[in-house]
Amino acid sequence: MSEYGTLPLHLKSLGLERNPFPQTPDADCYFRTENIERQFTEALHCMLAGKGFMLLTGEVGTGKSTFLRALMDELIAADCAVSFVFNTFLQGRDLLLAVNRDFGLDAGADLADDIDRLNHFLIEQNRHGKTCVVVIDDAQNLDTSSLELLRLLSNLETRQTKLLQIVLSGQPELLDVLAKPEIRQLASRIVQHTRLSAFTPAECSRYVDFRISRASSDGRIRLDKAAQGALHRHSLGNPRRVHLIMDRCMYGVVSCEQREIGKRLVDMAAGEVGVAGPAQPQHRARNWMLTVLACLGIGVAAWAGAPSSTMRSPVLLPARVPAQVQAEQPLRSCLENLGAGKWNSVLQNSMSIEIQTAIGRSLAENGLALARQPAGWRIPSQTGGSYCQWESHASTWLVWRPSYLPFDLANEAQGENIRWLQARLAEAGHYSFRVDGMVGIRTIEALQAFRIQNGLPADGGADAWTLFMLEHNIGKRVG
Repeated sequence: MSEYGTLPLHLKSLGLERNPFPQTPDADCYFRTENIERQFTEALHCMLAGKGFMLLTGEVGTGKSTFLRALMDELIAADCAVSFVFNTFLQGRDLLLAVNRDFGLDAGADLADDIDRLNHFLIEQNRHGKTCVVVIDDAQNLDTSSLELLRLLSNLETRQTKLLQIVLSGQPELLDVLAKPEIRQLASRIVQHTRLSAFTPAECSRYVDFRISRASSDGRIRLDKAAQGALHRHSLGNPRRVHLIMDRCMYGVVSCEQREIGKRLVDMAAGEVGVAGPAQPQHRARNWMLTVLACLGIGVAAWAGAPSSTMRSPVLLPARVPAQVQAEQPLRSCLENLGAGKWNSVLQNSMSIEIQTAIGRSLAENGLALARQPAGWRIPSQTGGSYCQWESHASTWLVWRPSYLPFDLANEAQGENIRWLQARLAEAGHYSFRVDGMVGIRTIEALQAFRIQNGLPADGGADAWTLFMLEHNIGKRVG
């Protein structure tokens, strides 16, 4: 674990020490354009100089919370007392109690007592030369009475300075709230209005370079010029959208084993996360999957639209590789022993249902099966056969060369795969009838009983994990 928390495996494989594009604000990696730097300096001066009310507005995802956290870090470093209210569904006295609680004050008998306690605290802090600041995020949710309460708190002052500095942060709708006639006195007290806007194309490109550099990639990952334009077009320069798109691109970088991100990857990533521009083609998630798999040189005809019946047909496969492949071997060498080395990169990353389906079908074309091992299961160390086992994002996965590929009994009438299944179920004590290779109610019920006894849903059929248990003789037996 890094100092920034657990790092996903795909980011570790890129040599990164932190997530360059997290979905939560990280003020310690704050990118400041010239405009942001100027406004940040003015906001900090406004608070430290005791000027009173400050307003921060911006559209969703423009970095208001990150700006606030960076500002609070500076205020705390300057020995200020800071109260941060992020739950603005608290109204009236509850809002004041939240402020007082941050300042270490107990609740009073009533609202007047709460204000009196706060006033005494502020006077005492001022006597020791400390500035007190209240920061309220999502202030557009405050009702009129709560805003009027804040105006009353701003009246707490000495002859020279305001005892309480207040920062209101919110979406542009906050301006409409403050424009109401009944709270015009509050609006008149705002001495600083900071407006955050989207990045320009040049700022957007510099921002991505900055984030990747701070994640310790030493510039090994970059966007080409066309990708830079595509990123700004899809994100509209909105930092949150940039993070969504670039976070998805990181998976593509790993899968394609390249360090330069091109326009196509950005386009597909934007489509995958749902922020693509109007010119983005249909079936965006499908195309994204095709792009990633194409980077791996994997045949995806079946997943991309080939008739699924071709995947249901049972295939009698060659005998297993004689060399024992132990689970503790490095995954790459283990997969190479099974003839599946080219899937190493993608298999070590988090797999959505779409990726799991696509890779599973592609492996099946090469006589291999992919199974997700249910939580709580442990494969006995003496289990024979050649298989690869690894963990990825809290899931355990298996790849092996089975006697028969997974199949659906609803689409099978008879066959050697059914005969094999009946024989295995008989060995497990669930089938005591003739092994005839014919699908019937007894075979179906025996398979359901085996699955239930092993903690699986009855209706899962002859899926990959079920076949692995039967083939490796690790399922629970009757009797």
